[in-house]
Amino acid sequence: MELKEKIKHEIDSLPEEYLLQLEQYLETIKSRNIKKKQIKTIHLKGKFDNLHIRRIAYE
Repeated sequence: MELKEKIKHEIDSLPEEYLLQLEQYLETIKSRNIKKKQIKTIHLKGKFDNLHIRRIAYE
């Protein structure tokens, strides 16, 4: 059996009262994966404000 099939089988065997908790848990997992950390930027009105510094560093 594949992992996905095992998980589906376990979900099917759960009592009805735990399904709401399982749904909430799965939603929290989905929301964690979607959120990505934003890179903080500081604009000092200098010559490097609008440049891709990483690309310049590897040149």
